[in-house]
Amino acid sequence: MNSKKSVQVGDIFVAPLPMNKYGAVKVMDIIDRSYLLGITNYIDEQVPTIESEKIHEVLITELIIGESKKPLYEWVDGRIPKELIFIGNTPLTKEEQGIESNIFGGNWSKDCALSVYYEWRRQTDPEGFTLEIQKEEEALALKNYISKPKKMLEEKVFWGIVSLLDWSKQSDEEIIEPAIKELSTLTAWQIRHFEETLSYKLFLLDTEEHAREIGEYCFSPQGQHFSPDLFLYARCAVVARGKEVFEDVLSNPLKMLKDTEFEILLSLSSKAYYVKMGKEFEYDSGCSYETFLNKEGWSNTL
Repeated sequence: MNSKKSVQVGDIFVAPLPMNKYGAVKVMDIIDRSYLLGITNYIDEQVPTIESEKIHEVLITELIIGESKKPLYEWVDGRIPKELIFIGNTPLTKEEQGIESNIFGGNWSKDCALSVYYEWRRQTDPEGFTLEIQKEEEALALKNYISKPKKMLEEKVFWGIVSLLDWSKQSDEEIIEPAIKELSTLTAWQIRHFEETLSYKLFLLDTEEHAREIGEYCFSPQGQHFSPDLFLYARCAVVARGKEVFEDVLSNPLKMLKDTEFEILLSLSSKAYYVKMGKEFEYDSGCSYETFLNKEGWSNTL
């Protein structure tokens, strides 16, 4: 079991896998309490040593079924799981230095090397593996799945950026410009955490009670035209008006802003990320802000 108290770039940890096998991960980068892991190609019934060849090979797999295979690197948060075994440290190779990834694996868990097991099953028993995955997907579909947010930005920082929206300007682009400028001064991961926070707040407002109060095109069980997108943009307007308005509306749907929207808020993170990094923003939030995905908020309708 793991007894290592701190993590360094180059550390290699062994992780348990199903069927009494072991995999391994290598730490490629560290930002605060977040770690970029390279999932290695090692899978065997024996615990590897630092000399084992395949722990120095990164797993090549399909990140999305049907797409070309790529090396698998993902970010995780939190402490080293106690189930992991530290076997040593090897300096990053020239190819490994500067590795980037937009994949976030959630909290660091003992399952961090599970992808190599899936790839092994796919290669050694494709039919059995396909059936196993289908059963798991069917079981998951039967569950009352509740979305959970990933790591979010500190509330004070989040609302501080939102407060920079300049409502004295005429166009939406001009209104959000100060917020984009400030958000772009944060780290790339803080921009992702901002997006997670925004998504979660929009998710919380995704309820039937709030949808009934958006004005002319409100939700109605009688079949009146209702636009899920318009409701999303109406929720954006609530968040854009700041912490006090958001909390007031969240606790009392009757105070939902009427006949107003602020769609451009959804692009704030991507615009700031482009200013910061010079490339497109790719991030999947833990809680989707799309309408009807807050199952608890629509429990009487869905």
